[in-house]
Amino acid sequence: MRLVPLFGHFARFQLTNSKKTDMVKNIPYGRGNNLLDIYIGSPSAASSDPLNNSNHHHHHHHADDDAESDHTVESNGSPMIIYVYGGAWDSGHKSMMMPMAQNLANQGYVVVVPDYTRYPHARIEDMVRDVQDAVCWTAQNATRYGGDPSNIYLMGSGSGAHVASLAIMHDAVEQLGGIPDPAVEGDLTELVRIPAWPEQPETTHHHEHHQMNGSKQFKERVHGLILFSGVFDITFYYAYLHKRGIEEVSAMPRVMHRSANNYLACSPSWILSTATATLEQPELLEQVLPKSILLIHGEHDRLIPAHSSQTLFNLLCAAEIPNIKFKVYTGQSHLDPAIDLILPTNAITAALLNDVADVVRPAMPGTGTSTPNGLLDEEDDRTLLKQHQEQYTKDFSEGLLRDSTLAY
Repeated sequence: MRLVPLFGHFARFQLTNSKKTDMVKNIPYGRGNNLLDIYIGSPSAASSDPLNNSNHHHHHHHADDDAESDHTVESNGSPMIIYVYGGAWDSGHKSMMMPMAQNLANQGYVVVVPDYTRYPHARIEDMVRDVQDAVCWTAQNATRYGGDPSNIYLMGSGSGAHVASLAIMHDAVEQLGGIPDPAVEGDLTELVRIPAWPEQPETTHHHEHHQMNGSKQFKERVHGLILFSGVFDITFYYAYLHKRGIEEVSAMPRVMHRSANNYLACSPSWILSTATATLEQPELLEQVLPKSILLIHGEHDRLIPAHSSQTLFNLLCAAEIPNIKFKVYTGQSHLDPAIDLILPTNAITAALLNDVADVVRPAMPGTGTSTPNGLLDEEDDRTLLKQHQEQYTKDFSEGLLRDSTLAY
C-alpha cells in the first residue's frame, strides 16, 4: 500500500530535481555477496555550501591511491551517511531508496545505501554483520568518493534502525568488557551470538582514539546515529505485536531466535540498561558510543510505538551520553525517510533535513546538541532517569517476561 504514493512521488521528484547527482551502482562489499549504491552530490550543490570545499575531489572516483597517500582529502571531504532501510527484517531493496538518497546527496552528503541479507535467508547476526561490513567499506573507500572517513553517520529506519543501533551498541559494550548474558528462568534456548567487528587494516581514521585509557584502543565506528521510528526493545515489541494479534505474521520472532533471552540479547535498550548497571566503568560509554545520536519518532506511530525511542533516549541520558536528541513529530504516524525525505518542497521533508543537518553538521563542535528539545534539560534531576532505569529493569525481570500470554 505504501509503495503506490512512492512512485507518484518519484516521478514528481525526477521532474523537479534539476541538480545532478552522481550515482555508482552495485558495488560489492563485505563478507556476503552484498551490493551497495553510492550517491555523490554534484559539485555545484556542494560549492554553495561554505562548510564544504571538496569540489575538486568529487570526481576522483578511481584514484585508488587516495586512501593511502592523499590525507588532505580527509579533512575537507563531505560527511557520509550510510542508510539502512527498514522493512520488518524481511523486505526492502536499495533501489527503492534512490529518490531519498538523491535528495540527501543534494544537501552535500555522500550517501551509501547497502542491500543486506534479510529473513528468511538471514537472521539478526547476519544482518548485523552486513551493517558492520558496510561501515568498514565506507571508512576504507570514503576518500575516493569525496567523503570524509572520520565523519560517517549511520542512519536507519524501523527494523533498519534496530539493526544499525544493535551493531553499534553491542560493539561499544563489548569494547568495555561486555555484559552478563540474559538469564530468564526456564529459557534453555541457545543464545544468539552477535558477531565481533571485522579487524580493519589500520588506517589513520582512528588515530585520535588510540591514546585514551592507557593501552585500550577504543574504536568509534561511526560519528553519529540517526534513527527513525526504531525498534530498540524486542521484548516489548513482541508484546506489542502479540497484543495486536500479529506476532505470528511478523518475521521478527524468527529473526531474533524466538526466545526470551534472545529477545533481550537483541535489544539495544536492554544492552544499554544492563551495561550502565554492570560495567566496571560505565562512564566510558560516552567514549565508545557515537558522539551524536538523534532519535526521531512519529507521535501516532501504530507500527512501532514512540515509547520505543523514548525508552532508548532515557537510557542514553542515564548513561550520560552528551549529544542526544529525541524528536517527536506530533500528529505524525510512522516516519520513514524513504518516503518523507523525497520531496524537497514538503514541510516535513524540510524539517527532517534540518534535523539531519543539526547532527551531521553541528554549527560548532560541542554546541547546540546537548539539550534534547526541552524534554530533559541538562539541569534536570538525574533521579528521574534513575527511576526510569530501575522501572525498566524491573519490567524486564518481573511481570513482562513471566506473563503467561507471552509463550515464547
